Amino acid sequence: MSQWYARRARIAFICASLGCWIAAGAVLSAFMLPLYAVGLGLAAGVLLGLVTALVVRVWPVLRALWWWSLEITIAAVVVAAVARLVRVLPWWLALIVALLPVAGVLLVGPVRRFVFAWSWCVVDRHRLRLCFTQIVRASHGGPSRPLSLPLMLWARPTPAGERVWLWLRPGLSLEDLDGKTGRIAVGCAASEVRVSRARPNLSALVRVDVTRRDPLTGLVPSPLSLLLPARSADPDWDAAVPVSPAVSLVGLDLADVPEPPAPEPRAGGRR
Repeated sequence: MSQWYARRARIAFICASLGCWIAAGAVLSAFMLPLYAVGLGLAAGVLLGLVTALVVRVWPVLRALWWWSLEITIAAVVVAAVARLVRVLPWWLALIVALLPVAGVLLVGPVRRFVFAWSWCVVDRHRLRLCFTQIVRASHGGPSRPLSLPLMLWARPTPAGERVWLWLRPGLSLEDLDGKTGRIAVGCAASEVRVSRARPNLSALVRVDVTRRDPLTGLVPSPLSLLLPARSADPDWDAAVPVSPAVSLVGLDLADVPEPPAPEPRAGGRR
């Protein structure tokens, strides 16, 4: 892999240097002597070629830093904030102030659920990237060259888990993921993963639904039972009637429901 990037860096240096030399020499020749224009164009081309080759050579490191940019930014902000507090406050008071947001996240239910839901979105991006690395590597027969991993566009929490949008690179299609959603679910520590197209006219845009819980398993109280009279005093009341635990026990008898009045026919109109 390192040798592949080294070859790409040499090719990038040659192409960028020649292109910049020709373009800069042609532009500068209109303002100075051709000999000076050729010399300055050559210097500019060598400089641009070196920068391009350096970027290509260290691209794996830059890519990893981009993948972890959110975590690195949060860690830097936290460390800078704590260091600032220690300078202006006593260490014990700075420690209390720094622990207040942590306590608020852990003790306040809505805040805790909000933070955990978005944290899973960040984790899913890394886990999906790892899963696609294994899938692409298995389909291409080894790490002899860089892998065309999907672009992680966006992720947001859902009532059942998380939803992640991906942009597939050339060489990878939705059909390549047939039968592999179970492996992706294991990699994401989820119960189920569904992969589908985000838009019918874009085959590269893929939506990944990560399911961690079933939001339909809980009981939803219905306010309709409050409209019925309580019949607990009735000896014929059946206590085995299933009702919602959020409301009082009621019985339901169809004889208690009045028949709706029939609509009166309109004269000269259609029924």
